[in-house]
Amino acid sequence: MLRRALSGFSAIPGYDGGVTLVKAILGKFRPSKRLLVILAAAFGVSAASGGAAVYVSRDALMAGLSKPNTSGLECTMLRTLKLSHNGQRWIRMHVKTDRADGEARMRTALRVVGALAKAESADLYQVVVLDAAGPEDRAQVRGAAIGAEVLFAPGPQSVPGMSETFRASYNAGTANSVGVFHGKTVDLSMDDIRMMMAAMDDHSSCIDPSADPAEAKTAEAGGAEHAAEPEETAEAPAGH
Repeated sequence: MLRRALSGFSAIPGYDGGVTLVKAILGKFRPSKRLLVILAAAFGVSAASGGAAVYVSRDALMAGLSKPNTSGLECTMLRTLKLSHNGQRWIRMHVKTDRADGEARMRTALRVVGALAKAESADLYQVVVLDAAGPEDRAQVRGAAIGAEVLFAPGPQSVPGMSETFRASYNAGTANSVGVFHGKTVDLSMDDIRMMMAAMDDHSSCIDPSADPAEAKTAEAGGAEHAAEPEETAEAPAGH
C-alpha cells in the first residue's frame, strides 16, 4: 500500500521525488557534517517507483548519532599567548568546550594545535582545553582545571623537556559545576596521537568570540594572530 502511495506521487507533474522539499528543509538551517551524512543515508531513492522511500530504523539513527566525532568538538578560544623563551618562540592557546568527555577534549586539542601550527611558525605549541564552566583567569589554568593538553614541537631536540614531537594527555573524569576535573590523567602514546590525527576530517581552529566578522574566515582556517596577547617572556609549560 505504501509503495502504491509513493508511486502515485511520482505521477504528479513537476514532482521531483522530494528533492525540492529536502532542499527547502535544509535551507532553513545549517546542519553539521555528521547530520548530513546521516540524512543522506536515511533517504534512499526507489528507482522502480521514482518516489523517495525512507529506509531508516530508530536503532540505526541512534547508532549514527552516538558515534564519536573523530575531529573533536566545537570550541571557543579563551586566549592566545605568544611567548619568548631562551630565544625560542612559544605559542600557548587556552580554549573551552562544553561538557565534553576526555577523548573528545583530546581530539579537540590535537585538531586545534594542528590548525595553530599551520597558521603560525613557532618552536613550541601548547593547547590547553578547559570546560565551559572552567576558570577565566590565566593563573588558574593549571592542575585539575585542565581537561586536555597538547604540546607540539616540530624540532623536539631543541626544546627542553620534549623528547618527541608530541606530548598529549587528558583527564578521564567529567567536569563539576565549576569546571574542575577529578579523574585519572591519561597520557597518549605517539601511536595513539597519530591514529587520532589521521582519522580527522575537520582541521579548523576554535571560534574566536573577539574576532571581527570580516576576519571570521581567517579564524576558521586557524589564524589567531589578531586574538593574541603581546609577546612576553615564558615560563616553561607544565611538566617541563
